[in-house]
Amino acid sequence: MRRLRRTRPLSQGAGLDLTPMVDVVFQLVIFFMVSTTFITLESGLPVDLPQAQTTQAQTADVPTVTITQDGRIFLAGAEVSEGDLVSALRAALAEAPDRTVVLRADQTIQYGVSVRVMDLIRQAGAERVAIATGGE
Repeated sequence: MRRLRRTRPLSQGAGLDLTPMVDVVFQLVIFFMVSTTFITLESGLPVDLPQAQTTQAQTADVPTVTITQDGRIFLAGAEVSEGDLVSALRAALAEAPDRTVVLRADQTIQYGVSVRVMDLIRQAGAERVAIATGGE
């Protein structure tokens, strides 16, 4: 009679469980995705703001017009021409609680450019123009 050899089931060796590591990596990805959405486009535009010793904090829910060093104009992070600024700003001011507009202008632009943009802001119906500075 032939004897059958009894085979032992394969034992599971000491394996490496990757589930906790995948969970941690997934949490890190979610953290960085969420934290990058809080970076606003206005603060991401490369503007060298003039410095001032007396600054006052302004609420973030007001429309912001940005003038870059090369003279390009942005409203709420989107580039607009001088001709389109008045109509786009009127629409933004309709949703604003107060009629204040923040002007972020690079300190190296010509004075005439900032005055012309401030005039366009007033034509759009803004009652106040707040000039953003870098502070100290």
